[in-house]
Amino acid sequence: MKNITIAATCALVFSYLPSPAADVSESKSWREIASGSQSNIQEATRQVIQDKEQWRKWWGMHNTVENFIDGKTIPAPPPKVDFEKETVLVATSGRHSTGGYAIRFTEIYREGDVATATLKITSPGPDGLVTSSLTAPFCIIAIPKLEGRVEFVEETSK
Repeated sequence: MKNITIAATCALVFSYLPSPAADVSESKSWREIASGSQSNIQEATRQVIQDKEQWRKWWGMHNTVENFIDGKTIPAPPPKVDFEKETVLVATSGRHSTGGYAIRFTEIYREGDVATATLKITSPGPDGLVTSSLTAPFCIIAIPKLEGRVEFVEETSK
């Protein structure tokens, strides 16, 4: 009984450790900056951001907060990005009348000066239980600096 317990514990611990192959995978060569279901960007967009000014403007449109003293909307400060070393990729799925929608990057493949970014776009199934609120899913990542172009590929699922 003791040997079975030890073997089961080891199997459980090792199942939560990342495999060595995952650590060197090109598809994981990015960092997520932000993702969620509440962007102020109401249209489906795919964007490549290469500099601080463009990043500040985009973030201001995406994430504003209301100043309750005078009712004005002000942009929240953007997360830090080192544009000498990184390029930002943005994907939004547009506005939806319910929850159950999501968008995320699943793979980045680089060949020369071209990167292919694969996005998984999820929508609720016909029998899915969802919230009754407006949503606008988004995902923002930083990849190692890219001077070339980005091609976005979409995979959908329910």
